[in-house]
Amino acid sequence: MTRVWSIVAEGKVDREFLSKIPIFAGLPPEILDRFIAAGQAMEMPAGCQLIGEGDPARSVFVVCEGALEICKRNASGADTRVAVLHTGDCVGEMALIDIQPRSATVATLTPSTVFRLELSEIGKLHRSHPEVFTFLVMNIAREISRRLRRADQMLADMGVTAQEMWASEAEESWP
Repeated sequence: MTRVWSIVAEGKVDREFLSKIPIFAGLPPEILDRFIAAGQAMEMPAGCQLIGEGDPARSVFVVCEGALEICKRNASGADTRVAVLHTGDCVGEMALIDIQPRSATVATLTPSTVFRLELSEIGKLHRSHPEVFTFLVMNIAREISRRLRRADQMLADMGVTAQEMWASEAEESWP
């Protein structure tokens, strides 16, 4: 496991570390430096909520050290763990694509260090460097696609068909 001191120093995340995060991979060094300057490295105790399901989306988070738990409210209202994130994983980037409230709750499982970047900072990139913004959005789309493929496989392994899943969504959306 990578130590915090090699990823975060003086409250700032390391550019080399950030460049290895899939959504930031391939971005020019000056853009990464811009994000690092605008972002914030935060040390958090275990049990601290970063994101609440249904809350407005304002930030993307990268795990520098520790473990985060993603929980989703199920049909009966109970929280179900859907993933555990570790060093190098990110969460919250979906909001840049769909502009919707948070789809799940995220909390620290262990004492953790996370890098927080406001989505508005990423939005500024659209105006100043549209080609880099497009590249970043494509990175995010690839990451979301990878997750969807894993979820599809999990559904297939459980014997749930897409038709069953889509039918229940359609029933919920009709009055």
